Amino acid sequence: MLKMCFRGKRLTELTPAAVEQYRAWRKQTISQRGHPAMPATINRELACLKRMFNVARKGLRALKGGVPTINPMAMVSLERERNERDRVLSGEEFERVYQAAVPWLRPIMLGAYATGMRAGEIRSLRWDQVDLKWGAIRLKSTDTKTDGGRLIPLNQALTTTLKTATRYVSCPWVFVNPATLERWQANPEQADPRYHATSITHAFERACRKAGVSNATFHDLRHTFVTNARRAGIDYFRIMAITGHKTMAVFKRYNTVDAWDLRQAMWQMDTYMDTTKETGPEATAQAGENAGMGR
Repeated sequence: MLKMCFRGKRLTELTPAAVEQYRAWRKQTISQRGHPAMPATINRELACLKRMFNVARKGLRALKGGVPTINPMAMVSLERERNERDRVLSGEEFERVYQAAVPWLRPIMLGAYATGMRAGEIRSLRWDQVDLKWGAIRLKSTDTKTDGGRLIPLNQALTTTLKTATRYVSCPWVFVNPATLERWQANPEQADPRYHATSITHAFERACRKAGVSNATFHDLRHTFVTNARRAGIDYFRIMAITGHKTMAVFKRYNTVDAWDLRQAMWQMDTYMDTTKETGPEATAQAGENAGMGR
């Protein structure tokens, strides 16, 4: 997109007005998926433009027309990004998507739904990280995004799936794409037997469309795990230990409180109030009178 607007232009032609004109045009463009450009996408492109300007300015000692002394991007504000999501799939929605998914995607989906692991962690999961005897996945600090090791317990469904999964000779990864396995075995440096991250994303989107589940992404399965674990009564510290969240602020973004949770809270309040009525001062006095009449 940057090439379409700035190809062949001199540095002196890159002005704040030109950048704002690009921003306005970019907001009107429609992606291949039929959606307008996201604020985060526009911000990444503007950051790339700023970097290219600085590299070009530092690398040129002389330029016809002069070299700008001020980066025009310094006067351009970035878009406000609203990239926080609170989408949680219900058990019924997950089952529909799971059944609609292609067979190779199902165990990967189950891994995210049952453990809250990131897509990259699941895609790169190795057999030496899986302890089926103890019932856990052990990730070292070098295996995670936050550089912190984790012990992730396995539920019964995921344990059964891993026990029955096909293991390929000399291949360390759990989720292997047979289409690229032979090429990898012939030349490990030229091929990757794991499913590509984009393939997982697109396969999940197709399964959602087939199942009639809207506004869901693969990463939402991580949100779903956190919310389900909290609803199951697991405390925040143990959930964070499983998912690898370092701060409570980030963890709260993944823990969704919806209308069902609020209704559940009111039901608990009603139960509490009914109990206190039975044991309050008036109930105690009445019980004493009844006891005296019995004598």
